Amino acid sequence: MPLLPIAVLTYTSAKPGAESRLVHTGDTLAAPGPAPHGTYRIQRLEPSAQLLAWAREGAQFDLSRTGAARVWSGGALLASECALDCAGSGVAALGEQDVAYLEAYLFSQGRPWSDSALMEGEPSPSC
Repeated sequence: MPLLPIAVLTYTSAKPGAESRLVHTGDTLAAPGPAPHGTYRIQRLEPSAQLLAWAREGAQFDLSRTGAARVWSGGALLASECALDCAGSGVAALGEQDVAYLEAYLFSQGRPWSDSALMEGEPSPSC
């Protein structure tokens, strides 16, 4: 499946320091009504040139058991959100934009968590 722009709906609690949470994805989204304890926001995420290149080369995308975004090709880990995966192993670190896109993409594909049947020989489950 090609990597296309994705509309995402996020929610951020009004608590100081709260992180935004992915609520929904879709081609078109309508913002819900006012939220008394936070803010909803609609954004459009675009795949980076690197994600597009990996996709053209047949790479697979997944989330680790703990939710870290990763890129695989031929059973080899190419890139990861997890610093432990990247430490000294030649695995590229995924940037914030790529992580946000992959989380939304996998969510939209019905794969919000790791599918252990998809990837064999996974490195450390610590990430």
